[in-house]
Amino acid sequence: MEKYLVTGGAGFIGSNIVKKLLENGKSVRVTDNFSTGRKENIKEFLSNPGFELIEGDLTDFDIAKKSVHGGDVVFHEAALPSVLRSIEDPIKSNNANILATLNMLVASRDLKIKKFVYASSSSIYGDNPELPKKEDFPACPISPYALSKYAGERYCQI
Repeated sequence: MEKYLVTGGAGFIGSNIVKKLLENGKSVRVTDNFSTGRKENIKEFLSNPGFELIEGDLTDFDIAKKSVHGGDVVFHEAALPSVLRSIEDPIKSNNANILATLNMLVASRDLKIKKFVYASSSSIYGDNPELPKKEDFPACPISPYALSKYAGERYCQI
């Protein structure tokens, strides 16, 4: 059976991915540092034998390796969101969104993960008012958060 890792699995989007995977009978590991994710989002999964939780920060490469070990597919949802937060503390946003993503990519490469799915952000398109946003819009990040998500996209592409 394939093992899925959902980083940021205690966040809103991550916990919904976890729920769907578990409903489909998949084995799921979540890694979250609970900086923005909430334990109540995953408490219903804690007694599920197909669920495993690693509480840790993916800026620590050892946590990234531990998270990926034995897995097949990664849904990398972990991030430190908020444009305002990134302006107030760009170093923390950089570490959470770029360093953690790079750690996950290197660990995934080294441990032969089959598929890596990265959650970016529409903020990479800047102030473009056109809706709906499309992936072929030119990137025009105007905040540290947007730039960090765009850097993650580029790392994934490379």
